[in-house]
Amino acid sequence: MKQSIKKVLALTLALMSAGALYAQSNKQITVTGKVKFPDPTGKYKIYLGQYVGDGFAKAFKAMDSTALDANNTFKFTINTNKPDFYQVRVYYMDRIDFWADKDDLKINFRGIDTAKRIVKNPPYIRIEGSADNDVVNHTNFVNYRNYQSTILLYNQLYKAEQAKDSLWVASVKRTIDSLNSDVKARIRNIVEIYKDKPTVLYALNGLRGKADEPFVMSVLDNLIEKYPNLQQAKATKKEMAAAKAQTEKIANGKAAPDFAYPDLNGKKWGPKDFKGKYVIVDFWASWCGPCRQEIPHLKEVYKKYKDKGLEILAVSVDAQPEKWKKAMDEEKMAWPQINAQDSKPVMSSYLFSGIPYLVLLDKEGRIIEKNLRGESLDKKLKEIFGI
Repeated sequence: MKQSIKKVLALTLALMSAGALYAQSNKQITVTGKVKFPDPTGKYKIYLGQYVGDGFAKAFKAMDSTALDANNTFKFTINTNKPDFYQVRVYYMDRIDFWADKDDLKINFRGIDTAKRIVKNPPYIRIEGSADNDVVNHTNFVNYRNYQSTILLYNQLYKAEQAKDSLWVASVKRTIDSLNSDVKARIRNIVEIYKDKPTVLYALNGLRGKADEPFVMSVLDNLIEKYPNLQQAKATKKEMAAAKAQTEKIANGKAAPDFAYPDLNGKKWGPKDFKGKYVIVDFWASWCGPCRQEIPHLKEVYKKYKDKGLEILAVSVDAQPEKWKKAMDEEKMAWPQINAQDSKPVMSSYLFSGIPYLVLLDKEGRIIEKNLRGESLDKKLKEIFGI
C-alpha cells in the first residue's frame, strides 16, 4: 500500500512539473494602452521593440507594430519566458521602457498634439498594472521633473550670458549644480529602495559617473548573487568595464579619437586635419536648443582667437541631413561643418550622450578638456592664449 501511494505521489509530482514546464514555455503578457491624440494622417504606427547591441552601439529594433483601433487603443502580446526590458514607441515620438514578466500592463500616451517638431519636450508616461515597474515609474518621474527644471535654468543662463551679468551667471550655475546633485541623490535613493529587484537596473542608468561606480558595482553584485541567471546585470557590468577603459583612453592629455565625416561638398574632415592648430570640436544638432544658443558665443570666440591659431569643427549629429543643412543656413557659421548622420561610433568613442558637447584639442590633436561651454570655455582659452 505504501509503495502504491509513493508511485501515485511520484506520478502526480511528475505531471505537476510537466504542467509547470508547459506553462512556463507559454508565458505571455499583454500590453495595452490608449493614445489621446492619434496621428491624423494615419501613416504612423505604434511599435514594440528592444534595444540591441552593446554600449553606444545599442539601437532600437522594432519587433512588432500595430495601428490604433476605433477607440484609439492598441495591444501587444509578449512572450515572457525570459523577463526583460521592452519599449513601446508611439509614432517614434513618445516612448516608454518597461519590464515584462508576469503582469499585464496598461500604458496610455498623450500622442501627437504637441509635436510641433519631430523632437519635443518628452512627457511623463506612467506604467500601470505592475509593481515590478514601480522603479521605472519613480525614476522616470524624477528625470521628468529634473528635465523641466533644467530647461528653465538653461534659458536663464542664456539670458544671463547675453546680458553679461556675471553675478546672475554665477547664481544660475550654482543652481544648475545643485539640481544635478539633487537628481543624482533621488536616483540613488530609488536604487537603495529597489536594490533587490531586477528592475533596479533601469535606475542604475542614471548613476554612471566615476564617483558612483563602487555603489553601482555593489548593487550589480547583489543582483547577480540573488539572480544568477540575470544576464542583464552581467551585461551592465561588462558595459561599465568597457566604458571605464574608454574613459582612460580619452583622459586629458591623450590623443583624441579620430573620425571623418563629410561636409556639404562630400569632403571628409576629422581632428587629424587640424594638426598645428588648437581646435574646438563642437558636437551639436539642429533640434538642440542649448546647442544653438551656444553658437553666438562660439562666433565671438572664433572672431577673437582665429588669427591666434584656433579653429572650430562643428559635428552635427542630425540623422536627417536636410535639417542640418537648414540649420546651417540659419546660423551662418564660418567654420567647417560636417554631418555625422550615424553618430553612434563617435559618441561611443568620446563617451557622451547629451549635446552640446565641446572638446578642446591642442596642436598635436591631444585632448585639453572635455564638455566645455560658455564661461568655462572662455576661461580655458584665456589660459592658452593669454587674452
